[in-house]
Amino acid sequence: MRANTICESAFMALVGVLCASASFAAPGRFDLTGEIPVSVLANKAFINLKGWVAAQTTTGPVVWKGGILQSVPSKPGRTWTQVTGINDFGDVCGTYQETGNTINRAWSWVNGVLVDGPTGPVWMANNPTGINNKRETGVFVVPFSVVDCGNGSTQWYGKGGYGKTNAWKTAGPWSQQCTSACTVYSSVAYAINNASDILVNGYGSQTRVGGGCSLMSSYYVYSANGTVATVPDVYYSSAPTMNDVGQVLSNASWVENGVTKVGIQLFSNGVANKIYTFGPLVQGVTVPSGPLRLNSLGQIIATSVGYPTGLYQDGKWYDLRTLVNLPSDVTINLLLDINDVGQIVASGKRGNVSRLFILTQRPLCAADLNLDGVVDDLDYVLFNQAYSKYACPAAPEECPGDLNLDGVVDDADFGLFLISYNLTVCP
Repeated sequence: MRANTICESAFMALVGVLCASASFAAPGRFDLTGEIPVSVLANKAFINLKGWVAAQTTTGPVVWKGGILQSVPSKPGRTWTQVTGINDFGDVCGTYQETGNTINRAWSWVNGVLVDGPTGPVWMANNPTGINNKRETGVFVVPFSVVDCGNGSTQWYGKGGYGKTNAWKTAGPWSQQCTSACTVYSSVAYAINNASDILVNGYGSQTRVGGGCSLMSSYYVYSANGTVATVPDVYYSSAPTMNDVGQVLSNASWVENGVTKVGIQLFSNGVANKIYTFGPLVQGVTVPSGPLRLNSLGQIIATSVGYPTGLYQDGKWYDLRTLVNLPSDVTINLLLDINDVGQIVASGKRGNVSRLFILTQRPLCAADLNLDGVVDDLDYVLFNQAYSKYACPAAPEECPGDLNLDGVVDDADFGLFLISYNLTVCP
């Protein structure tokens, strides 16, 4: 038999207000667990599995390790211009420019030693796309190439690659841009993961009068262990990214019922899923170019998905500002990177001073029905409402109170609820 109602009548007046405002499917809340007293350039900062952060500041590249801020050492005749990644050892990579030369060159700071990217002519730019746990730096352009096609045009482009000092490798097949069957892989590299997979840009096989490839048929490809998989529908408004399980996140353009639309796409296991739509692609439309990042748990951060601090988890978008516990004088502006334990580095301010903040997600506490971080009488009210209905509604409707996920809210769920209720604070 069902037990009698378990909620005191004094709470019943609160039920309608609480249930109208509660969001039962929201992910675990975030806490502010770190603060870095720097302002970053170009909205770029990177966080590794240990919660360490690398960023380019107005004074140069820095690494924040557990509360200690370190500067990457300088080198005579060079200006550090960008930071592009950090691995789980705390090694960092980025770009520099030599005095009198505005061409970017790759550098990495590996185990406390500065390492240059591939060598070449002074005009040969090469930019690092990240550094993995094999201490390989992903780079482009390797090598840089200039080709006279013999038809009045000169094609120049490079190649994606990766490696270490004196051991640089190229990624994927490559052919001259002037040939008629001109499939070009790895002309620009965008990301490297711990499996040494490279996310690159290439040109398709469409040709034009006089030979050469049509740049209109360009696409991103993902090159892994000698294989190449084409990522469809990519839209060139911001750099794509890739996680350690080979998923690719990018802005995309596709045709739906005869209408060209743009949005965010997740490419996984050969399938491209459109997870957000900005709207129809019309003249003058501005597609967001803010940070797009994902981890290997399937969590995604993005800007302009209805708000600047978008978190995608379990198939839904959330405004992270509604999920994080912040002091009253702290504001969060943009989410910049997310690691494989769900920690996020975000830009923001304490008062009027720019800062980076580390946000750490708590384990989900199913009994915290109003998502305030504790299990108390307010949650007791919400549980009682679900308990009184007993059966869960049909999917996709949510079922707060079904803590053991058996499709009903009954005495078994009440027993689980009481464990957290007696602890007060979510475990």
